[in-house]
Amino acid sequence: MTKIKLLIIAFLMLSLSLQAIGKDALYKKLWDAYGSISSFQAAVKQDNYFAQIKKTISYNGNIYSTKGRMVIRFEKPNFQRLMISGGMVDLYDSSSKTVFRSRMQPEFGKMNPVEILQHYWKKSSVIVSAEEGNISQVKLKPISDPVIVELTAKINHKSGLVESLGYTDANGNRVSYSFSGIKTNAKIPDSVWNYTYPKNVQVVQQ
Repeated sequence: MTKIKLLIIAFLMLSLSLQAIGKDALYKKLWDAYGSISSFQAAVKQDNYFAQIKKTISYNGNIYSTKGRMVIRFEKPNFQRLMISGGMVDLYDSSSKTVFRSRMQPEFGKMNPVEILQHYWKKSSVIVSAEEGNISQVKLKPISDPVIVELTAKINHKSGLVESLGYTDANGNRVSYSFSGIKTNAKIPDSVWNYTYPKNVQVVQQ
């Protein structure tokens, strides 16, 4: 075997080794960061791509999360509010003046975007594909999942915070979240949790 071939093999082995170390270190940073967070709030942009109609709908708003409860409140294109607390899910849509209410199903218990990433990390092949400044780009391919076929994320490897997350389902539909203005362990106003629905709202139990 020539020296060139030996150098190529050595380089590939070193690359794979460094990548593996990078994955483990990045996951630990992610786990440590969110394990020490008592509250999380940020501006969020959510893009939903519907493969069947080849259309993307974008929502802009804010996300708030503490242990056991979460609110995502969108102001654009119309007001929507998702509240998860005490095992119940309320989704209020202002355009239809309807609250869709359901009990959280165990299989859908990971609705916080970051929890979704943590949940799938150990069940996927993980590639840390590129770094730009403090940001690592990550791609996850679930080994066996009936719904999710791919997840992508941008993680700040200094802070361990997720700045964007997206996932694609088996039908080609995609959902992506981008976070900005992240605040951790800061007081969340009581008004975030204590929302009063309009008097003429209809409630649909699912």
